Amino acid sequence: MRNVDVVIAGGGPAGCAVAAALAELGLSVLLVDAGVDRHKQLSGELLHPTGVRDLRSLGFGDVVDAWTSQPVRGFAVLFSAPERTVVLPYGHGATGVSLEHATLTVPLLEAVARRPGVTLQAHSRVTAVEQNDARGVRLRFSHDGVEHTVRARLLVAADGRASPVRRMLGIAERFTRISTMLGVTVDSACLPHPDHGHQFVGGSVYALAYAIQPGVARVMVDLPLGSTAATLKAQPELLRTLPPALRSEILQSLKGPLAPRMASNDDRLAETVRRGSAVLVGDAASCCHPLTGSGMASCFHDARALQDAMRRHPEDLPRALERYARERRPAQRTRVALASALYDACAGQDEGMRALRLGLLHYWEHSPRGASTSMALLASEESRMRVMAREYLCVVGHGLVAMRSSRRQGGRLRATVPLLRSVGPPLRDAVASTVEQVGSWWHRRVRRPVYTLARSGWVSPRRAFASN
Repeated sequence: MRNVDVVIAGGGPAGCAVAAALAELGLSVLLVDAGVDRHKQLSGELLHPTGVRDLRSLGFGDVVDAWTSQPVRGFAVLFSAPERTVVLPYGHGATGVSLEHATLTVPLLEAVARRPGVTLQAHSRVTAVEQNDARGVRLRFSHDGVEHTVRARLLVAADGRASPVRRMLGIAERFTRISTMLGVTVDSACLPHPDHGHQFVGGSVYALAYAIQPGVARVMVDLPLGSTAATLKAQPELLRTLPPALRSEILQSLKGPLAPRMASNDDRLAETVRRGSAVLVGDAASCCHPLTGSGMASCFHDARALQDAMRRHPEDLPRALERYARERRPAQRTRVALASALYDACAGQDEGMRALRLGLLHYWEHSPRGASTSMALLASEESRMRVMAREYLCVVGHGLVAMRSSRRQGGRLRATVPLLRSVGPPLRDAVASTVEQVGSWWHRRVRRPVYTLARSGWVSPRRAFASN
């Protein structure tokens, strides 16, 4: 039986980032990677400036510099009905990157395997968690058909949104399947705004596109659940609102010898990110629709948060994991809520969502501050829920103003009620987030110190107040 400080399940971007972060603290890390073919995956290809900065701070600067990547200076949002385009640049002239998934992930895994203190166990899977309590974890993993047992102080589940380790830990999740994503490659010359991510909203389908290498762009088309490539071949009219050159490239790619990549778009939120001496990071903890492109930036933020928590409480693992959960939750909650609200606005076909799209267009065209704040939320530079709720209210207000100029009185009436009703979820999330943060502050600053004093005999608070 082996003994290590940390076992990390999953060698994707999240696992590599956590391995580097914890090895930097002098911990011995066993990275267990299943060795899936990342050339077939449709995920993790666009990285916001925040993610690039986090990768560099984790010591992957040489990997980032060696990538054959394309610059991303912001998003171009192309609206249909009315046909208008709004360009949202990153703040302060920052630049993100985009590149093919395997080109991004394989060098990260190779680099982290060379780090002192990191041992890569390739083509292996965690098969059972036999013990998980305050004393540590004992687990089994298989390699070449042979079962191995290892003890560790900490187990990190970084094995993606379907996370088998999360299920082994008995952590439930809130799960909603949203849609099916089809990904193809096209000639990047058909994208109208070089060096930008493209979002096509308001048509029969939502689409996201960005360059991944010189002359090549990835296009991801959002389709109803249960759809396949055959669905799009049989109904090419679904693409009618896309630019003609792009539409032609997509249909031509579907006729090629290579099968398009497919993935499901899900909302997943684990009920907790820690249990015993185990913790969840990245998509294993939460994931959402990819239209914000924030997935990788989010998992690198998790790695930094876990590193900071372990640095602050090196001898108190429960306290460290509590801090990690507390520090990551506000940003993740805002990210998931933002993706849900934006997807409804970009892909919804009812009168209320059409009015909300009109409000987005009007807001971004008439408020430079609003466009800047919206981009900061998209890029994970701004993570406060109250800011997102405020911006949503501004968009609804601009939607009402824009509808006043509409000539269709009946359409205005039909759109006003669902538009106003859509304000409910963001405001509810903002209130819940505020209450939760106040409760966390009360526990840390008042209840815990009083409980500590009570145990030492200095004070005698009421039993209810002294409870931990």
